[in-house]
Amino acid sequence: MSPCRADGSAARCRRQAVRGRRSAASRYHRGVKKAVEEVKQTPHGVAATIASALVYGMFPLYWAALDSVSSMNVMLYRIVTAAVVMVLFMLVTGRWGGLVAHVKAMWRTRRVFWMSVLAAVLVTIDWVVYIYLVSIGHTSEASAAGFLIPLVNMMLALLLLRERTSALGIASMLIALIGGILYVIDTGRFPGLALAMVFSYSGYCLIKRFVPLDAFESLTFETGVLTPVAFIALAVQPRFGVPADAPWHVWALLAGCGVLTAVPLVLTSYGVKHATFLMLSFTQYITPTIQLLLGIVVLGEQVPAHRFISFGVIWLALAVYSVDLVRQHRSRLELGRK
Repeated sequence: MSPCRADGSAARCRRQAVRGRRSAASRYHRGVKKAVEEVKQTPHGVAATIASALVYGMFPLYWAALDSVSSMNVMLYRIVTAAVVMVLFMLVTGRWGGLVAHVKAMWRTRRVFWMSVLAAVLVTIDWVVYIYLVSIGHTSEASAAGFLIPLVNMMLALLLLRERTSALGIASMLIALIGGILYVIDTGRFPGLALAMVFSYSGYCLIKRFVPLDAFESLTFETGVLTPVAFIALAVQPRFGVPADAPWHVWALLAGCGVLTAVPLVLTSYGVKHATFLMLSFTQYITPTIQLLLGIVVLGEQVPAHRFISFGVIWLALAVYSVDLVRQHRSRLELGRK
């Protein structure tokens, strides 16, 4: 029995409920205002973006082990298991009440609510295309998308988010653009599926800047929105979409998709709000580099040796950008001493 019911003060209970809703709404609107303001970069934000890129880079090994399951079903399991992981996490850590209050407040601003739903749809498109490319042995094309995503994010940072950079930063972007173009040309085909990944994931990252939910709330909401459809799609299939002769480890890997999916997305959600979009863009080059190397060394893909020229150009761009970051950091330290 609640304290309000115990003392019989229904009016007081209603006043407390109203104050609670107003407080949640107030926090929500402060979150909206903060989301559209310029992000202040922090070491934790940069570390989160780097960690996310490293985890994403290792994904091909996991999806290759699930090649007996269709790419669409793997994506469905990612949604359902990630939702279970996040709901359990929110309940155990006592965050569930805050999530419910923030979603209710977000519903009163329908544009932001549907932006959050769109983010869930966009990241799902990225998952489906990526898993499909890996399952048919086109990890290199998926890697090409990884080279193009940072370039699109850089343009979004400069044109839409109005982020500023130095002349050296601009030079690093131009070098990265050359490397990305060289890589796409060297693949010898128009990367149609890769472009679907590019625009879906870049759109997802951009929307995350304007959604006033923290990293854990955001992922719980996104997977929760998609889970009913994903579960029904699995339930109508024999053996929930898993082949009859699938060994036990396939089921174990499917169950593990939840944690594997949640970790980098939470890191990305945090990094987007605690690091500049330009920083996010450059750290995303770590992912395709790891993925292409895994495709060659572990998965046995044949990649021409001259393709590493584009890799060299990309890493030159990263080196130039890193030098610029160090220079800016030293300048701030010198100003602080004066």
